[in-house]
Amino acid sequence: MSGAWRPGPAALLAGLAAAAWAAPGVVGEHLVVTPTRVVLEGRKRAAELVLINGGAEPATYRLSFLHLDMDEDGRIRPWDSQAGGNSAEPLLRFSPRVVTLAPGATQTVRLQVRKPEALADGEYRSHLLFRAVPAEPQAAPAGGGPGQLNLTLRAIHGISIPVIIRHGQVQAHCALGDLALDRGQLACTLLREGNRSVYGDLAATWRPRGGRAAPAGSMRGVAAYAELARLRLKLKLAPPPGPGPGTLHVAFLEHGTAKVLAEAALDVP
Repeated sequence: MSGAWRPGPAALLAGLAAAAWAAPGVVGEHLVVTPTRVVLEGRKRAAELVLINGGAEPATYRLSFLHLDMDEDGRIRPWDSQAGGNSAEPLLRFSPRVVTLAPGATQTVRLQVRKPEALADGEYRSHLLFRAVPAEPQAAPAGGGPGQLNLTLRAIHGISIPVIIRHGQVQAHCALGDLALDRGQLACTLLREGNRSVYGDLAATWRPRGGRAAPAGSMRGVAAYAELARLRLKLKLAPPPGPGPGTLHVAFLEHGTAKVLAEAALDVP
């Protein structure tokens, strides 16, 4: 018996986890997707994505929705419906659903929100998947004998980006806790409560006693989904400019506005 094997949903999701936050997104090192995060709220009911084929060959991509959430260590995983998340898929329309791009060509994908009456306040999220459609495989060589299984393995690349709809009264509050130094890294926990996600940048500043403050490290694009109460983070720190005691100040800033969402300090003897 011979045939071509394709990865199932679990294998595909495992491969998508690291790519879900890439900026810009890349499928198989060729497809560029921008933006890599879409938020539709207030009067904003539509958005556009731009796809670019950066490869040397024509390529086809199929678009569909995935449902992913995040664990407390920031790993992306298949959506656990028991965690209380709300899917945005029933509220979204998009086109086209299949895209074929010549080398260097671009394509616009349009998203539109359609909200039913009496939609409950809250945040709704799904991930839009861009999955490469492989070229037709060549005929597999014949098996070596009776009872032998002949498989053809082909990698199917894909990435996903979050699409978030916020409706009605939504709010979130953040705090930073559990600050500790661990072998040149700052370990901390981002605490989140409310009915919407947060997305921001983590910034650390070192202030020696009697000295000037200096940047000590930063992490951009930190997201905590609406169903997540806490997110454990580790931030690599730059060596302090001089020896001696001081204070490490840490702030979580709203991405794009630099508004302080949470802050904390750690005294270092």
